[in-house]
Amino acid sequence: MFHRALLLLTMALAAMALAVTPAFAGEEPDPTAAPPAAPAPAPAPAPAPVPVVHGSAKLRTSQCSGADRAKASVSGTSIASVAFFVDGKKVKTVSSPDSSGDFSFTMSCSNLGVGTHRAKATVTFRSGASPAHRTMLFQITRARAAIPQFAG
Repeated sequence: MFHRALLLLTMALAAMALAVTPAFAGEEPDPTAAPPAAPAPAPAPAPAPVPVVHGSAKLRTSQCSGADRAKASVSGTSIASVAFFVDGKKVKTVSSPDSSGDFSFTMSCSNLGVGTHRAKATVTFRSGASPAHRTMLFQITRARAAIPQFAG
């Protein structure tokens, strides 16, 4: 049994040596073999990234308490226009900033009833800016006029 295993091992080694022999002999490769594959085309260059312009907006408001006008103003970067709404109705759209760089809206308090009114400023940023729009909510409150009490 031991002799048979030794014989099989010798035959396996001889078979491996025969398969490698032409490579060691310096023979040329088979001319009918397929030509080497053409190199892959170079990838197209990636398009240049488009710079993202960030828009920002900050809202400031004043109330009707003691003043005869309520004011809301929006300042920021890349603003194209601001639309102001009071109690769901559009009251003004401002497309250019004032001398201080704000998009402002003023309203006579006499146009408002006593109490709290919902308002919003919808900012539209310039083309290409991110985000494209922003809505900021605020309230305008008109207090009841104080009635002086006679203390005398």
